[in-house]
Amino acid sequence: MRKGRILALVLVITLSLALIAGCSATVNNGDYSNGYEVGISETDDIVNTSATDKVILVVSFGTSYNQSRNLNIGGIETAIQNAFPNYQVRRAFTSQIIIDKLAKREGLVIDNVTEAMNRLVLDKVKEVIVQPTTVMNGFEYEDMIKEVMPFADKFDSLKIGKWLLADEADYDEVSELIVKETAKFRADDTALVFMGHGTEHEARATYVKLQAVLAAKGYHDYIIGTVERGIEIDQVREQLSQMGISKVVLRPLMVVAGDHANNDMAGAGEDSWRTILEEDGYMVETVLKGLGQIKGIQDIYIRHLQEAIAGDPVEAVPAAAAAGVTAARIQNGTYSIEVDSDTAMFKIVDCQLTVEDKKMMATITLSGRGYSALYMGKGAEAAADEANQISPLLLDGKHTFTVPVAALDIDLDCAGQGTKSGNWYDHLIIFQSENIPEEAFIPAQVKVEMTGGAGKASIESPATLFYRKGTNMARIVWSSPNYTYLLVDGVKFMPINVEGNSTFEIPIEFDVDLPIKACTVAMSTPKEIEYDLRFDPASVQ
Repeated sequence: MRKGRILALVLVITLSLALIAGCSATVNNGDYSNGYEVGISETDDIVNTSATDKVILVVSFGTSYNQSRNLNIGGIETAIQNAFPNYQVRRAFTSQIIIDKLAKREGLVIDNVTEAMNRLVLDKVKEVIVQPTTVMNGFEYEDMIKEVMPFADKFDSLKIGKWLLADEADYDEVSELIVKETAKFRADDTALVFMGHGTEHEARATYVKLQAVLAAKGYHDYIIGTVERGIEIDQVREQLSQMGISKVVLRPLMVVAGDHANNDMAGAGEDSWRTILEEDGYMVETVLKGLGQIKGIQDIYIRHLQEAIAGDPVEAVPAAAAAGVTAARIQNGTYSIEVDSDTAMFKIVDCQLTVEDKKMMATITLSGRGYSALYMGKGAEAAADEANQISPLLLDGKHTFTVPVAALDIDLDCAGQGTKSGNWYDHLIIFQSENIPEEAFIPAQVKVEMTGGAGKASIESPATLFYRKGTNMARIVWSSPNYTYLLVDGVKFMPINVEGNSTFEIPIEFDVDLPIKACTVAMSTPKEIEYDLRFDPASVQ
């Protein structure tokens, strides 16, 4: 009798544990259990950097989860290699933190975008197609474009493929693919929640649009949420509360099932979506499977590559003016300006520029507290120059730094020391002048050289240099009164005077040949004559 009671008690405990376990399950779909964070992924060797003529560079954010990298990023790269056997496939990651982590932990070398582009130049590659694996054209995509475009004139052809959700057909296809992938989970008592990353960028509308497409197709049991800055967990909970369901299936709407999927979505922490929804009383099942391992998703990237191959190469963009806008060209005062960064990981959300006595200082506010010090220069220099390391002030939960500014509208080196790691990370930032009022700019002088024509006409040098609507303008004064208009990049500019030698104000760039057409009436009939103007940035004063 006593023995029977013990057996019964054991049975009850066993069944109870089974029920508890049944309330929450995680499906890895990739056997991540053995060394998920350790070892080289099987597809890491797909990257080939031997000399060749044609390369497809696949650019991903990256992940330190090796099997997820294998199944998702590696899956996309493998599918691309199979679809385009005449191209060599190479890899680049946009996250320097992940690149550094993999190098330290695994000895795995992965290029960032600039390193990959430089390697292509050194290998004398002729045709390059850059294919991003981003879901949308947000900050990460824009950062990639900024790094790629300076190389546009280094190859015979440079083309860039589109992101995942770029066209109406993409939304239609992706919506059907995620429904097909999760069809086995669909039931009257179940909601399927996909977690996206979220962003401050206007491209966050991507999530709203995908939700609308799913709803239009009648898939009302699907919810698109985001980790941050979008449809966050509280909004997801509100939607779930109106659906009358008892079970939730969670899955990432991300190319890889990486840190966000494993921790923010499926983790055991109190802030994870899984924990929060379990506390709400739902039975929760998590599926750790990224979009990149879905064949249909791989096929969309392949289609975008085919479109890029059939399209025109990108055109080279002239380099930024070497001189930039110095403090000598701006009146004393404080101005609210924008600052561009080479990566969304180093985002400046506010900048107040102070100009005083031909010097500029900027008080910049970062998006968080990820950096404990800044240095206007390279990180390698920062460690040996403690006197010029800049410490932050804490303002509204964000770090604020006051830094010297050499010039506006040019790339400036700015290294940041990671708060957690203590490592220095190199960045490029550009303090923009376009928000400074026109009346705040002081006219300057710049030397200009003119070539072309018959050599009979000339222009005054130095020319007056000034700013208008964020653009360098030069006042061109001819040696005769006979010029009736100028054509600059197809735009007609009329003279600003009615007496004296013909005078025009035109937009310019430094250190490049600026082609113009000048119409003269000094001959028997009006005639357009072609010239090239070149403005010397070193001469600005």
